[in-house]
Amino acid sequence: MGELQEHLNVGLALAMSRRWDEAAREFQLAAEADPGDAEAHFQWGKALQALSKNPEAEKALRRCCELDASRVEARTRLGMVIALQGRRDEAAECLREALAKDSGNVLALNALGDLRMAQGQLEEAAKAWERSLASQFGQAETAFKLGYALEALGRFEDAAARYQAAQQIHPGRLPVLLALAGVQERLGRFLDAAGTLGEAVSLRSQDAGLLARWGGALDQAGESAGAESALRQARAADETNPMVAGRLGLHLAAHGHAAEARPLLRQAAEALPEGSDRWLAEAALMQAEGSVDAALGLFRKVVEQEPQRAGAWDSLAGLLYRRGDLDGARHAYQQLAALQPNHVEAQLRLGSLHLKLGQKDLARAAWEQALKLDPGNAIVRKNLAVLKD
Repeated sequence: MGELQEHLNVGLALAMSRRWDEAAREFQLAAEADPGDAEAHFQWGKALQALSKNPEAEKALRRCCELDASRVEARTRLGMVIALQGRRDEAAECLREALAKDSGNVLALNALGDLRMAQGQLEEAAKAWERSLASQFGQAETAFKLGYALEALGRFEDAAARYQAAQQIHPGRLPVLLALAGVQERLGRFLDAAGTLGEAVSLRSQDAGLLARWGGALDQAGESAGAESALRQARAADETNPMVAGRLGLHLAAHGHAAEARPLLRQAAEALPEGSDRWLAEAALMQAEGSVDAALGLFRKVVEQEPQRAGAWDSLAGLLYRRGDLDGARHAYQQLAALQPNHVEAQLRLGSLHLKLGQKDLARAAWEQALKLDPGNAIVRKNLAVLKD
């Protein structure tokens, strides 16, 4: 065996064990034994890249490309180390040259996607990662990154599909589960989000914030008992967390447990930063103390900032209904019904509001929907019978 091949073989064995310092030394010796051997320079550059010695890696990889212009992976890795040195336009050109030789090269496509994302070119990043997955589907990390780009572009349906693909390829990754739950919530699929977050909780069962988020999704989905259980688990995990206190307090207040809710809401209102969770806690406290106008203003503020917050629409709708603001209440209940299609009370109230506004057909449709959701509901049956008379 010649000196070149001996150093290459030892270097490859060391590289397989991720002993990159030793591997790089062996590949350097191989390149010195035969300065015209492209493989020695390629492996040396690859080892130096793994060690984050990017300028040295660039020299070795550039020499490999000079010796053998057909080496697509060498040109791709050259583009990658150039990008890491901040020369992005040059890196992009190098990656395009690699793809000109092999348009479906996964490494080059993924590197191009990373580069475009770093440049803030989301559409171009998404295109590169989509091409990569078309060439080789089973890439969990690429699917995840593509989902992130699509979410940033506002393509939530597509993002959810990519996050789900990443989860199927590599189950049980917490960042993927949290990202998937996020787009499910943005799409108003709270029951799906609750299921995804429940899986995340199984990976981190004492994370109070995660438990509270799970409880919030269950609440949004209309799963009251499950929501209370999750929120109480969150409270037990961390009694000092004001966000947890606020969400549990809001849930308890909405279900008639005002005495238990007040200290929790007060804790949240005093400690949370400015934002929706604090405003909801403050609004619930104001409502309990009879400051209805102030509470209405805060509930409106929440739904303007976060129109997907079904609980805020529910509270707002109830206050407007009790104050006789029929048009305002109807709009709020319509928003609530869109977010929670299984919300029986929303359909009941919509029916009543439509009837008061002289819209009998719409009232009938709302109550018929309520009856589908709750076939044994005597109030709905009575209301529909009155309409027939």
